[in-house]
Amino acid sequence: MRRLLGTGAAALGALGVLVCAAALGGGWWAAVRTTDRTTRAASRLNHGLSEADARLERVEARLTAVRAGLADARGEAEKLAAENPELPRVRAAIERLLDRLLPTIDRAAALADSLRAVAVGLRAAEDVVVQLGGEFEHPSRARTAADTIDRAGEVLNIPQARIDAVKSAAAVRLTRELIELVREAVAGSERLAEGLADARREITGAQERIERRRVQIVFWVHVAAVAHTLVWVWIGLGQVCLVGWGRRIARRVPTIASSPVRPA
Repeated sequence: MRRLLGTGAAALGALGVLVCAAALGGGWWAAVRTTDRTTRAASRLNHGLSEADARLERVEARLTAVRAGLADARGEAEKLAAENPELPRVRAAIERLLDRLLPTIDRAAALADSLRAVAVGLRAAEDVVVQLGGEFEHPSRARTAADTIDRAGEVLNIPQARIDAVKSAAAVRLTRELIELVREAVAGSERLAEGLADARREITGAQERIERRRVQIVFWVHVAAVAHTLVWVWIGLGQVCLVGWGRRIARRVPTIASSPVRPA
């Protein structure tokens, strides 16, 4: 009976050691898999943000050229305001300036329209993060940048009726309307540049937050894996002790004490 008990205990202990080894391997496999998935997800997000930032950089370069053209038009319009708009020479210069200004405003408005998609993306990304439990300051930088881009688009979206009115205005009023139009376009382009810069800063900040979050996740996954290992090692040591105890019990042979026989 004692041998059977020892053999059973050793068998159970050996089975427990195998289970502990399987649990250790499964825990580290899950940790490696989670770390790999987290790293790949962060890499994809950073890659997407880098591509978006590269596109915004190209837009920013075109916007810089547009702003330079608007600044030149503003300086020329202010010089023409000091002259007599009734003079044919001045009137011709104003018309030439208007012909240059309107395509420049159209390019700025087109850039604003393309950046409105960026504004929508910034708001959507923030909403997703909030739904996942993230927190932002109020107002957040992403939403502020999106609102700035939208306001700049509204300023640069000059109605065609107003442009036609400027073209058909009298000489004196034409100069005044032209200066006002240039100033609004310059203000809108500056606001658009501000929103664009904020959006690029927010992308950089998002990349930094993603990297910090990835490091945190990897750290806690490793902590959990180490804790899991310690628990199962402790359990495994108990199973090893059970195996040793069972083997000792199984090898122990009972002895029967014998007494000497005395002659009658």
